[in-house]
Amino acid sequence: MKKIIAVCLLVMMTITAAACSNTGTDSSGLPNENSTPPASSAASGQLIVGSVTDLNSDFMSGWTSGRANADAMRLIYGYSPVVYSKEGTFVVDPTVVKDGGIEVQENEDGSKTYTISLQDSLQYNDGTPITAVDYVFSILLQSSPEFAALEADATAGMDYVGYKEFNAGETKTFGGVRLLGDDQFSVTVAAEKFPYYYELVWCDVKPLPMHVLAPGASIEDTGNGATLSDNFTVDLIREPILNSESGYRYKPTVTCGPYRFVQYDPSTKQAILERNDRYLGNYEGQTPSIGKIIMKSVTTATMMDELAAGAVDLITGVSGGESIEAGLDLEEAGKVSYVHYPRAGYGKIAFSADFGPTQFQAVRQAIAYLLDRDEFARQYSGGYAKVVDGFYGLSQWEYRETKERLEKELQHYTLNPEKAKELLIADGWTLNETGGEYVEGSDSVRYKNVDGDLMPLIIEWANTPNNPVSDLLSTMLPSEMQKVGMKLNATTVEFGVLQNHINRQGTDQPKYHMFNLATSFAEANSPWYYYSTDPQFFGLYNTNFIQDAELEQLALAMKATEPGDEETWVENWLAFQKRWNEVLPDIPLYSDDYHDFFTTKLTGYDAQALWNWTNAILYASLTA
Repeated sequence: MKKIIAVCLLVMMTITAAACSNTGTDSSGLPNENSTPPASSAASGQLIVGSVTDLNSDFMSGWTSGRANADAMRLIYGYSPVVYSKEGTFVVDPTVVKDGGIEVQENEDGSKTYTISLQDSLQYNDGTPITAVDYVFSILLQSSPEFAALEADATAGMDYVGYKEFNAGETKTFGGVRLLGDDQFSVTVAAEKFPYYYELVWCDVKPLPMHVLAPGASIEDTGNGATLSDNFTVDLIREPILNSESGYRYKPTVTCGPYRFVQYDPSTKQAILERNDRYLGNYEGQTPSIGKIIMKSVTTATMMDELAAGAVDLITGVSGGESIEAGLDLEEAGKVSYVHYPRAGYGKIAFSADFGPTQFQAVRQAIAYLLDRDEFARQYSGGYAKVVDGFYGLSQWEYRETKERLEKELQHYTLNPEKAKELLIADGWTLNETGGEYVEGSDSVRYKNVDGDLMPLIIEWANTPNNPVSDLLSTMLPSEMQKVGMKLNATTVEFGVLQNHINRQGTDQPKYHMFNLATSFAEANSPWYYYSTDPQFFGLYNTNFIQDAELEQLALAMKATEPGDEETWVENWLAFQKRWNEVLPDIPLYSDDYHDFFTTKLTGYDAQALWNWTNAILYASLTA
């Protein structure tokens, strides 16, 4: 049976945030195939965007990046057949896909084939035409053992038929990916992957330039799948991708998003992006009018002063009462404008759940009982945040629909040293450093016999500098821990170093049991990856390294919900939240009311929880 997923047709759930009340325009402004690139004179002005998360040198998918790098990549990569709209739905992008939409074929074996026909006017910023080869290459590259050999994530096509054989290097042919012509390709999703709540996301593929990343290689289709030429090797792609001076991972100069990469300065952690004049527009045909974007690092302590002085034009995702109040004072004085929206994520203490004391659920719960989270959120946010008790943020529609049930059915961890002590004793933390009985008032640190060795209840904590969350935790946690025989060792590192320790990149042995940072949810939030027990996802998605089969199965039940069945999805979501709240991979600290503060010269800017500044900036402009 065939069906067509039409252009801009809603085929999955609505994920509209509380702040998502504006109605988008239609797509009648879509350029036709004879359109020429907009003239560069249409773009003007320079916008300096400040981020408290430092940029690093990674600007290519395949390596873990922080929020700032993810934002930069949203601006420089584009033209996926499927995108997330401002109204909170996944839609087929008519700028990319020809009229008629995506054809879906239900196969006899239960698999489904999605055939995508491309507009023939698409180009990279260097003028090279974008064809179906670029989409097929993108999937094959990022699924290949050659890409994995570069220590990159090679799971892009893991749901397509034939992935395991292709990824293992058993064949150069990817059976579930077809190159059907210059303007057409297809992907076939394996039967066991259905049902899948976010089904349309399987067509979310961004093109990559094969002529840049694998010069001299080719792809042909023999009828059994897309096949890479024999000269596609690790050596062929290593230099174009990893060369420290010119590699695409660090300098992706040929792309097709609304902006193009110009440079990144590692000494200042500053990146420059310029408008891509060949970009035809987003799903509404919208192109940017701002000519240059400079992304730079700012600190919480000085960012509002920089904004007031004009050293920064836009600061996004501002949280914390002191920072927000400073911004609102500037707004009251007529110096800046702002928007605000509930956050799609939360600030947290994250645990390594596979070694040391924090491998034990009782220890993670005990730490949660040694922190007054409500007071923490009050002091940090000044009333601009709320404590959450699970893997959710304030903007999520599931939270809004189940708020009362969550309050009744989830454990609200708060300061209770006696409960913490009770949990520790029951879990076997009853010994001292000599193996004798722990005596309160005499012994300072509890120990536990773990596989014949004494393990001290010492928590190694990595945090980042100039971070008010770290500062507040430093004042609230150590003394309470000390009361129950637990010790906290704090180490301050730069964010990039923290990230490497969380993901365990470049280290043979894990060092830290606890981190404080924040998480933001993607449009298609996928906890079945974040809490998978499959080692291929450890460090990449499952950064807690937690292996809880029940939590994983509850997440997979969410994944297997039929598209559009919101009632079943919510019940599965609640069951997952209950187990998450029990095993506690993180301690949620707060979910904010985010504020974006910006120069009054920036007009038409309307960011929202899942429609962040990288989307909103396409509709904004700068006045003189």
